[in-house]
Amino acid sequence: MDGKRILILASFGLLLFALPLVAGEASEITGEAKIGASYDLEKGESAWGGSLNLKYDTSISSNYYFTADLLLSYQSEGYLQPVMINELFLQGIETPSEEVDFRLGLLQLSWGASDIMSPVDVINPTPFSLSFSEDALKNKIPVPALDLEWYHSWDWSLEFFYQPDFVPNFVPEGLEKQILAYELASLLSLPPQNLSLSLTKEEPLVNFSHPIWGVRARGIVSSVDVAVSYLQGYYLSPYPRETNVFLGLDGSSVVDVTMGYPRRSMLGLEFQGEFPLLEGSTFRGDIALFVPERWINRINITQPSGEVISYPQEVFQNPYWKGSLGIDYTTDNNTLLNLVWMWGNPYEEGEDISPYLFLAAERPSDDNKWTALLTSGVSLQDGSMVNVVGLTYKPEDDWNISLSYSFSSGAPGSKLRGVGDGVFLGVKYSF
Repeated sequence: MDGKRILILASFGLLLFALPLVAGEASEITGEAKIGASYDLEKGESAWGGSLNLKYDTSISSNYYFTADLLLSYQSEGYLQPVMINELFLQGIETPSEEVDFRLGLLQLSWGASDIMSPVDVINPTPFSLSFSEDALKNKIPVPALDLEWYHSWDWSLEFFYQPDFVPNFVPEGLEKQILAYELASLLSLPPQNLSLSLTKEEPLVNFSHPIWGVRARGIVSSVDVAVSYLQGYYLSPYPRETNVFLGLDGSSVVDVTMGYPRRSMLGLEFQGEFPLLEGSTFRGDIALFVPERWINRINITQPSGEVISYPQEVFQNPYWKGSLGIDYTTDNNTLLNLVWMWGNPYEEGEDISPYLFLAAERPSDDNKWTALLTSGVSLQDGSMVNVVGLTYKPEDDWNISLSYSFSSGAPGSKLRGVGDGVFLGVKYSF
């Protein structure tokens, strides 16, 4: 174990001992400790990791509260940041006036009616993950922001979001280059093993006078919860702006790529309610219209003879939309069924949008200690599938043990084939 990791563990250990000393009667400390191991059946590789999540809530006064949510994690594959602040903010309730609540600090926000993968929920960046689990899909990176909500009446409110700094998605640099190299090799018909890649990323100008901002009005219309939102910001993953390729006589190639983050605006609609004729069922949906700035990747290929071939590649040009529509139903024996149609997943943008269908089922035992899980997804474009079957066991209220097996099918390069086949075992303790 290297010195940096020892220092991180020691710092969190001191924090664990120090927080109870400063916590008052109106303070609360909660957390989760997780360990997990996985085995990739396709690659024949195993991985393991663990995390400690510590959340501290305290009341400063009758109207002001402070929350710190910290995460220490380790993963053998190295895809996770070892120390991460999930949230760190000051919260005001009914202040500065009775109709206003606010949060200020490092925030995670959830827009959209869908439980996961909502097309409207595009404020927070996400860390890289190869997992298809619910926890992985819900992972977010906080952003420095002010989130203020004004309650016009008991059933309508207006939310304002202001972010004066840009935070992108997190992908380890080596992995990001590897993914981009394979994409360029396919685009330019070059062998990826002979490609030397140099990557430069240019972040957009975001500051106090040029912020990312949004507004969201939500309320109730005929017993249906609805919300309309508008967000002005940028894509959180970079896209090539200029690609310079230098071909060698020996078949090698040197590629210099300059990437940036295109501007985009999003107009969202979300809704959810209960089916009046089917007891125990609810419906929910999200629709997002994206208007990107026109983004062109200028490709310049220098031949061994010195001749330069240049041509543009359109990345974004026209507005496009993404959506999801789902129904939840709980049977008499407490089996939860969830069916979702989705137009575009979180990793598809522009002309790459395609349809999917997902089915999830949960069946608890009579004593609620055991729960059987099934999640299946199919690409309606190419027929590829991913399936996850699992079992969770709760010997006590604060312990949770889970075992799952995922397997996918489809042609190489299909939408869901890359999810892979694997087994995952996890243990979680809450305190």
